[in-house]
Amino acid sequence: MNDDLLRHGLIHVASQAMGVQVVAESRLGPGLFDDLQDLQFDLLVLGVDSEYPLAQVLGQWPADAKVIAVIDDTDATRQAVGLLRAGVDGLIHRRSPSHELLNTIQRVIEGKPTLDSLSSESVIAELRCAEHEPVIDQTSMLTRREQEVLALLTEGLDNRTIAKRLFIAEATVKFHLHNIMEKFGVHKRAALVSAALRGRRSGSRSGTVGYLFPASVR
Repeated sequence: MNDDLLRHGLIHVASQAMGVQVVAESRLGPGLFDDLQDLQFDLLVLGVDSEYPLAQVLGQWPADAKVIAVIDDTDATRQAVGLLRAGVDGLIHRRSPSHELLNTIQRVIEGKPTLDSLSSESVIAELRCAEHEPVIDQTSMLTRREQEVLALLTEGLDNRTIAKRLFIAEATVKFHLHNIMEKFGVHKRAALVSAALRGRRSGSRSGTVGYLFPASVR
């Protein structure tokens, strides 16, 4: 997070009110992972910086890491939805009161994806606008095998089961999932499933095609 005042304020509130131990702080940039790679922690709070896209950070971070993004008033509506699609676990608006900050941190640590009230307003505004936008056909970028892998993923199957179903190696499944995530612009399995199911519903409702793939592969 490159706003020193905001970063120090977050540290003070979290450590004083929740007893959270802050093991490191850093400005957002190329050296972030060098600073943190030897540390163990439960949660990473990242500021949004247009010069260093957060999606790039999520792409380098372990898939099971808990991440909260701090957004501001600069195009907050599209920021919020884009970050959720990229796989963040929580959103905090920099103008939110401290009690909402604490609630968001606590719930995300407990494994519950959470938005504070100002972030929720941004998401609702974006979703309302999206209802009037055409559905994008993402499957045109997927190979037939990638469509099959994605279809089984949305059924809740793990990599090993998908591999057995398709008679391929588990490593091949991981390879296909990596490529699919790149094409969808997401970095977590949950975000990929959400985008795929959302596109399936949108395509069927509007008569257009978006993220559509076979319902099952036998």
